[in-house]
Amino acid sequence: LGQIGTPEAIKAAVSVLIQLLKDQNPDVCMDAARALGQIGTPEAINAAVDALIQALQDHDEDVRRNALEALGQIGSGAEDAVPALILLLKDKNGDVRGSAAFALGWIGESAVPALIQALKGQDEQVHRYAVFALKKISIPEALKAVEEYQSRQ
Repeated sequence: LGQIGTPEAIKAAVSVLIQLLKDQNPDVCMDAARALGQIGTPEAINAAVDALIQALQDHDEDVRRNALEALGQIGSGAEDAVPALILLLKDKNGDVRGSAAFALGWIGESAVPALIQALKGQDEQVHRYAVFALKKISIPEALKAVEEYQSRQ
């Protein structure tokens, strides 16, 4: 939509998608959030990130994982979600914990301290995703943490 639509069409689509974020069906909400993230306008991204942060608190682990994936796709525009993602590094579900670390890697530099902290925990799955994320971010602080972690293994 963001690539083919006129500004008016994009604005109308964003308005409809924002309304769909309030739908009772979690799948509809997730699809709307993903679409908003792909449109890429500031209004669309902000609406998507807000809805996805709410979805991170859902009791259904699939909803949480889908929200994490969508936030990762949004990337650096999802920086406001970093505190919520940090909390999910301790989720009861291992797949959710790993997905949180993975999403943090796509968000970028603001996630580095949380990812370094994740390397100090006991969860090997989170470690793998945190190492991937830190390598992807690829700033000196992140790469040094990966080196130190790997030397302890």
